[in-house]
Amino acid sequence: MNGIALKILKKVSMSGEVSLAAVLRMAKPRHRNHLDQYPLALLLEAGYLGATINHTPPAGAEEMREFSLAITLYMFALPKDDKGIVNYLGIKSSGSIDLEKERVFLKAKGSLYLDELKQKFWDRMWSFVLGFSAGLLVAIASAWLKEQLKLP
Repeated sequence: MNGIALKILKKVSMSGEVSLAAVLRMAKPRHRNHLDQYPLALLLEAGYLGATINHTPPAGAEEMREFSLAITLYMFALPKDDKGIVNYLGIKSSGSIDLEKERVFLKAKGSLYLDELKQKFWDRMWSFVLGFSAGLLVAIASAWLKEQLKLP
């Protein structure tokens, strides 16, 4: 999982749920297009996160759910023109969703992933501590035996 996706997952986990507007703002504007929303789209489609909005891809795009969702999420962040319409890649949207009221929440798969990540961290930490302690103990025992046996 890449850095921004993990950051989003941890943020939602800490709060339980976060507004869709806050999560959309977490995307780093590297590409300044729908590619910036792929981490959130992938988390939603993979079942790590859930949202209070339903996304139904357009006809013919059922096999491109992540692509369609990334475009939809990006269009939420775009400003509307004077008629209240957002136009992106030839797609026009005139909806009136309040992004502050829509929620993104943690699902069981996301919680399990974070628990596994935390457990792996502690497993590695304990392995390091035990390995270092064993090495230190062997060095001390070796020095003591060398002194006791008067070896050069």
